Amino acid sequence: MPDPKPYSQVDNTKTKNSLLVILFPAITFVLLILLMAYIGQRFNALDQTLEEKLRFQPPVVENVRDGGGYAIEIVDGQTVYVPVYSHIYSEGGQAYLLETTLSIRNSDPNRPITIQSVRYYDTKGQLVEDHIKGNVSLGPLETTSFLVEKSDARGGSGANFIVVWDAVEPVYEPIIEAVMVGAAGVHGISFVSIGRTLSQRQE
Repeated sequence: MPDPKPYSQVDNTKTKNSLLVILFPAITFVLLILLMAYIGQRFNALDQTLEEKLRFQPPVVENVRDGGGYAIEIVDGQTVYVPVYSHIYSEGGQAYLLETTLSIRNSDPNRPITIQSVRYYDTKGQLVEDHIKGNVSLGPLETTSFLVEKSDARGGSGANFIVVWDAVEPVYEPIIEAVMVGAAGVHGISFVSIGRTLSQRQE
């Protein structure tokens, strides 16, 4: 039979094993702390990058003319097309009646304009009504309106206004738009349609 290991060798082996048992959790804990610190730094860097990307940026102002003002048209007169709707369709084609207010706003703070005609056309392009007989003058910043009642369905879903205006001297172009509103039961709808310039005069 082989001789048993000396007592000192057995004691040394136990000591080494005990040291490993003590040191392994400590080393693992330190490595875990380092790993968590590294991951935390990466997340912080990612958060900072995301915050930089999402940081508020003021809008870039474009279309600026000489003198620093916005590019607002200054004209002597225009013919403006305004799409409107005496009704729209919903629920599989059911007509939803709307009331229309045509708003014409003189946006010039110093000079008047003259409305020469406000003609209302139906879906087929046929004249339904000429809303003014003669001219209507609008002073600086003055507004006038024309109404097509909800019960007036002559225009149809493709109705429109043709507005013609002019001015003695160049002015800021007026704001011409139509507001449609309607209600049925507990439901309501409203939206705005902006006028489109067909022709204009600049002298």
